Amino acid sequence: MQQIWKQPAFRWYWTGLFLSGLGDQFGWLALTWFVMKKTGSSVAMGGVVLTYFWSQVAAGLVAGVLLDRFERRNLIIMDNLLRGAIYLGLVALLQGNGPLWPVFLLIALAGMLAPLSNAGSQALLPRLVPDKEMLLKANSLMESQWQIAYLLGPALAGLLVSWYGEAQVLILDAISFFVCAACFFFIPKAAAQPDRNPDGSREETVPQTAAFFQALLSDLRTGYRYLFARPILLWLIFFVFLFNMAYGPVEVALPFYARDALQGEAVSLGMLWMALAVGSLCGSLLFSFLEWRIPTGYTLAGIIVLWGIATLPLGLCSRLDIALLSMALAGLAFAPFGVLYRTYLQRQVPEELLGRVFTSIRTITGTGMPFGAFVSGLLIPELGVNRLLLLGALVCMLAGGVAFRQLRGIRP
Repeated sequence: MQQIWKQPAFRWYWTGLFLSGLGDQFGWLALTWFVMKKTGSSVAMGGVVLTYFWSQVAAGLVAGVLLDRFERRNLIIMDNLLRGAIYLGLVALLQGNGPLWPVFLLIALAGMLAPLSNAGSQALLPRLVPDKEMLLKANSLMESQWQIAYLLGPALAGLLVSWYGEAQVLILDAISFFVCAACFFFIPKAAAQPDRNPDGSREETVPQTAAFFQALLSDLRTGYRYLFARPILLWLIFFVFLFNMAYGPVEVALPFYARDALQGEAVSLGMLWMALAVGSLCGSLLFSFLEWRIPTGYTLAGIIVLWGIATLPLGLCSRLDIALLSMALAGLAFAPFGVLYRTYLQRQVPEELLGRVFTSIRTITGTGMPFGAFVSGLLIPELGVNRLLLLGALVCMLAGGVAFRQLRGIRP
C-alpha cells in the first residue's frame, strides 16, 4: 500500500474522489430533504429521483464513447466544475418561490454529467498505477474510500442539516466538486495521458457526429441481439429490473417515513441510510470469507426474498430502533447480490462483447429504480408511507419466489 501512496498522482486522485463522494452523500440527503420540505409532495420526490437517474442512464451511453476518445482527466475536471455550479444554482432556486421545472432541469443536467466522473475515474485508475501488479490493491483502497463515505456521509449530513439547514449542506456538496476538480488538476498531465502511437502521435480523438452515433447504435444492437438469443439472461435481467424497482419506494418514502412515521428530522433519515450501509459492509465481509456452494440462481432469488422480509417491518411499525434493525438486515441480505450478478455475466459473456452487452443491460436495469421511485411518489398520497413500504416488501417477496423457478438454471 505504501508503494501506491508514494505516487503523487494517486494521492490527488484518491483525495479528490473521497471528498467528492462524501459531498455526494451530503448533497443527496440535503436535496431530497429540501425538496420534501419545500413541496411536501411525494410526486415531486419521485420526480427528482426519476430525473436524476434516468438522465444518468441515457447519458451513460454517450459518456462511455467520449471517455474512450477524449482525455479522461480533462473530462472529469469539466464535470466537477459544472456540477459544482449546478448545485449552487439548485440552492438559489430551492430557496426562492419560483416554479419547480428549473430545479428538475438542473437535476437532469447533473445526472447527465455524472457518468463522466463515475466511469471516467475507473477508466483512469490503471494509468495512475505504473505497477500493474498493484492495481488490485489500488482498487481495494478505492473501495474502502466509498465504504467510508457511505458509512459516514448520511449520518453526518443529517446532523449538519439539523444544525445549519439544507442550503448550507448543498453548498458544501458544491464545494466538494470544486475541490475534486482542483485535485485532478494537480494530477500530473503525463500520468493521465492517453497512450500514444509508436510514432509518438496521438490517435484522433474528435469523432464525426454521424460516425459516433452510428457506432453507438451498432453497439446497442449487438448487445441486444446477444441478450435476446439467451432466455436465461433475459430472465435474470428482468428480475434485476424488478429488484431495482422494488428499491425505488425506499428511496422516495424514507424521508417521509423519517419525518412522519418516526416523528424525526434529517438526523433520523441519516441514521437509516447509515444502518443500510453498515449492514451492507458486514454482508460483504461475511460473504468474502464464506465458500459459497448454493447455485447462483437460487442465491439471487433468495436475496430478493430476504430483502422483502427485511424491509417488511418498515411497513408494519413506526419505531426507530426497529427501523434501523430492518435497514441493517436489508443491507446484510443485499450485499452479495451485485457481486454474484456481475460475476455471472462476466463469465457467460465473451470478453470481446462485454462492453456492448453491459451497456445494453444498463439501459434496461438502470431504469428500474427511478421508475419504481416515480410510481411510489404517485402512490404515497393514496396509500400512505407505511402501506407503500409494506406493498413494496410483499411484491419483492413474491418476485423472489417466482425467481426461484425461473433462475434455477443459473449456476456458478
